[in-house]
Amino acid sequence: MRDVEIVTERLRLRPVRSEDRDVVTALGADERVMAWLGGSPTAERSEAWLEKHVRQWREHGLGPFAVDRNGVIAGFVGLSRADFDAGIVPGIEVGWRFVFAHWGKGYATEAARAVIGDAFERLGLAEVVAATTPGNTRSRRVMERLEMVYSPSDTFEHPRVPEGDALRTHVVYRVTRNAWIAGRR
Repeated sequence: MRDVEIVTERLRLRPVRSEDRDVVTALGADERVMAWLGGSPTAERSEAWLEKHVRQWREHGLGPFAVDRNGVIAGFVGLSRADFDAGIVPGIEVGWRFVFAHWGKGYATEAARAVIGDAFERLGLAEVVAATTPGNTRSRRVMERLEMVYSPSDTFEHPRVPEGDALRTHVVYRVTRNAWIAGRR
């Protein structure tokens, strides 16, 4: 899958690879970036995240893209299979995390829009979902700019977040292929 590349007006996206280790670890160590994701993981957990997604690309042809802005990795945006076995809303989920210095520049929206388009065109998916905590207004605004629709009936308690934790409740947004195509006309 190393031949998959998406180019947008300002960004170049390519599948994440093992050589991205330093960026993944640094991103994981930044509390500002990880606050809505449960806090900073250990270097070992960051490494495991990276290798899981490199394997996902190899086995399933989807996963996070490294988002390159003028030769610098600004963050990661991509697709992952929601964990059906953990009781999380089934589907292919789009998600993102960016280096703090690149926040507020529209890169998450631009890259996620391109990834969703790829999901519908190259992968032929019927729907893409996104989930976050109710208070993560920045991510929710990105979902809205992507013309994803809030699905209140899909709100769930994340089984991997302890009871009582402020990050346990998650809201879900959805976009179907048909709605995506209609919105592009």
